[in-house]
Amino acid sequence: MELEETSILVVEDEPVVREIISAWLARTGSRVLSAANGAEALEVLAANHANLVVSDVQMPVMDGITLLKRLPEVVKHRPAFLFITGYSTLAPREAYDLGADALLEKPIARDHLLTAVKRSLTQRDVLWQTPVDFAPQVVLRAAFDNLAATLREQRLAFGRGGFCMESSQTLTEGPVRFVIEFTEDQRHLQGYGIVRWVSPLEGQVGIELLHVDDENRPWVVELAQRSGLMAFIPRTVNTDHADGSNI
Repeated sequence: MELEETSILVVEDEPVVREIISAWLARTGSRVLSAANGAEALEVLAANHANLVVSDVQMPVMDGITLLKRLPEVVKHRPAFLFITGYSTLAPREAYDLGADALLEKPIARDHLLTAVKRSLTQRDVLWQTPVDFAPQVVLRAAFDNLAATLREQRLAFGRGGFCMESSQTLTEGPVRFVIEFTEDQRHLQGYGIVRWVSPLEGQVGIELLHVDDENRPWVVELAQRSGLMAFIPRTVNTDHADGSNI
């Protein structure tokens, strides 16, 4: 989706910040709407279509977290959602599980914001076939018996933009290449992503997908597009969203 074809709602209680972000987005040709808090945003969304919401986390009247949770009350088709924050107790793991496509920290650079906006509005089958322009030093490797059983047993769970999986590797947040083998299926899922969170005590890691190999991309896209799938990256592999049917 081209930015010129989109409608974006900016939700920010600081007028100067709201105006700056709105101006940046308006220069791309997008139709830009604005609101000072989550309650105003719900009113705007009830009367206007938006492809994307860019929202602060902490705001008076209604914060961004409550806004994200209440979106189904006013919209039939959920827009993409980006969080921006200067200070917040919201951890990346929680933000992505709630359904946010990104969690961006203030002060935010224009290029950084526009990159996140473009990624969130790009269809997954297009986004995940685009080659990456870096070569990660870290490689995440894992082996399971077969894909369907792994999903049913909740050892691997996909969201709209990435996956959570069991891993005993020592990882840190940042770029990663992944190679996941399903031995009985003779299938190797390969690609590139970003480690968004790590939970060593639980032996789990959350990965945002950047690129998926040609052979496996169709079924990964299918999982990401399944109806009712809200989390961008699931908080845990112990989730009801894990489903190995029709794979």
